[in-house]
Amino acid sequence: MHFLEEYLIKEVKPALGCTEPGAIAYCVSLAVSHLRDSIERVEVITSKNVYKNGMYVYIPGTGEKGNEVAAALGAICGDSSLQLEALKPCCAESVALAREMIDSGRVTVRCDTSRTGIYIEAIAKGSVHTSRVVIKDHHTRVVLIERDGRAIESDEGIVESRDIDFTVEDIFKAVDEMTESEIDRIFEGINMNLEIARYGLEKIVAPREKAEICESGSLGYRIRKYCLAASAARMTGAPLPVMSSGGSGNQGIVATLPVVLVGVHHGKSRGEIARAVAISHLFSSYLKRKLGRIAPICGCVTTAGTGATAGIAYLLGGDRSVMERAMITMLSNTTGMMCDGAKESCALKAGLGGQEAYSCALLAIDELGIDSAQGFIAPTLDKSIENIQLLMSRGMSEIDNAIIELLEKRR
Repeated sequence: MHFLEEYLIKEVKPALGCTEPGAIAYCVSLAVSHLRDSIERVEVITSKNVYKNGMYVYIPGTGEKGNEVAAALGAICGDSSLQLEALKPCCAESVALAREMIDSGRVTVRCDTSRTGIYIEAIAKGSVHTSRVVIKDHHTRVVLIERDGRAIESDEGIVESRDIDFTVEDIFKAVDEMTESEIDRIFEGINMNLEIARYGLEKIVAPREKAEICESGSLGYRIRKYCLAASAARMTGAPLPVMSSGGSGNQGIVATLPVVLVGVHHGKSRGEIARAVAISHLFSSYLKRKLGRIAPICGCVTTAGTGATAGIAYLLGGDRSVMERAMITMLSNTTGMMCDGAKESCALKAGLGGQEAYSCALLAIDELGIDSAQGFIAPTLDKSIENIQLLMSRGMSEIDNAIIELLEKRR
């Protein structure tokens, strides 16, 4: 299988709502599907990163927030075959049953603060049997399915644990050799994310009279508004999927929409836009592999924004050195913006990430921006990423615990 095709299948997937509660719902629904008993109780244990991101975010189409709601709905109406869209079958009756299950104390979600990254353990208990499913490292990577303490002797649901390893050279080679089917796959995600952006523009962030008078007509502002609208729709529970990137819906939005809007504005071809979006996805993933799939810093700004600025620079005629300068400039400008959990205001960060990606690409095209050692930024992309890794491991290790403590006080 071609490298890019494999990457798109594994890492660019539709997701309904925020991916962390979506993954909780998927994990619980898979556990229930293997229970062979009527469900009586659900217990979930997650890493601090997953727990933080699901605490106060809306579940699509329900009007409800939180990890407990995701777990209860996963047990009642979740379809594990849909993975991150597991809650697609849910309806008003499902929500009422989920609320009843939570209120009766039959759903618990606990944070294991010793675990970082992606970790979800779902235990489904019936009157006779108990099943357990563990997801680790990726939102849909199932590493264990067991019933009554015994691992199920089947590959059903188990996902291969191999990461897709690639270099910068692999990125450009894959883009040069893109097939029509890969272009089609890229555009499936583009169209999906444009649809939710238009939904958000119409129903959530439509300008009021005063704002409309003051609105800027610039491309940068348009990018910001599209990213903000798409994320706002997603984070407030719109019943529409997004095409995620590396397990994150907001990162999928920022990795695609800024690049597409620049391409359309400049009259680029379908193939050129697809190649630029592929560059964006792949460089975003390149950073995530080194910094972590879920990190203390905001991924939709730092990783997806950095990928997007490379894709935009490519569309504007920049060579590899220009793309690297754009990415280093983006990292210099945005690293340090912390992730304080998934919620509606993430839309503001998505908008910022999209507009900054465009601005940094323009700076790089004009031979401006950062191309030397500046603070934690080094003259090369790889060394800059190494420095950010050091900052995160030594300087930001307690941020997630502190944020969870603050959020728990609101309950």
